[in-house]
Amino acid sequence: MFREQKVLAIVPARGGSKRLPGKNLRSVGGKPLLTWTLAASVGAATVDRTVLSTDDEELVVSAAQQGFTDVLMRPATLASDDATTESVITHVIDTLKDQGDEFGYLVLLQPTSPLRTARHIDQAFAVVKEKNALGAASLCRTEHPREWMGKLSEDGLLDSFICETSLQYQSQVFAPSYLVNGAIYIVSVKEFLAQKTVFLPSGMAAFVMAREDSVDIDDAYDLRLADWLMRQRQAVDVTGV
Repeated sequence: MFREQKVLAIVPARGGSKRLPGKNLRSVGGKPLLTWTLAASVGAATVDRTVLSTDDEELVVSAAQQGFTDVLMRPATLASDDATTESVITHVIDTLKDQGDEFGYLVLLQPTSPLRTARHIDQAFAVVKEKNALGAASLCRTEHPREWMGKLSEDGLLDSFICETSLQYQSQVFAPSYLVNGAIYIVSVKEFLAQKTVFLPSGMAAFVMAREDSVDIDDAYDLRLADWLMRQRQAVDVTGV
């Protein structure tokens, strides 16, 4: 519960992935990627119900093997590359409402963020409460300031890149830069249905996470990094160091 209203966690997981086939079933720390997000959501004190939205029977079986069975299969129209996250969320909310189950808040938890935990989810809700915000999105600090970042021109030369950046300055002269890490999105159901986005134009709080908890798996490198970080975390948990 949050603000005396029920909280719905939605875990969207498609079967297809062009960059990393079978991504959501790849192993991280000895478990399928999807497992970490389902466990984090179920373990969060603020979450009342967790629903897996998927189009893939393999993901359903994998979730069931971990003891999770609250699954909503998507219609074919929401199983394509063109289907938006917002349309998937709307489908879940509408379907549950038709079943008589309504919620005041939703938290979107993508399975590509396995290092996000139940503690992070509860802390994000605490930030929303502290800031008296409408919702929140998780971010992490960037490795380098945005003043060092730019786009390359089609000719492959650095002319435009150098013009639009400030490479002559050391990084410490700039304010910290942040990026959305894809781990947690919180918004009231009312505001989401009105604006059809988890990125409300105003009233959103920033929940800043450590970079080592913020890996968003998109390719094989991200997968290897997340697996290494998870195994480091597991080693600390076992040894108590």
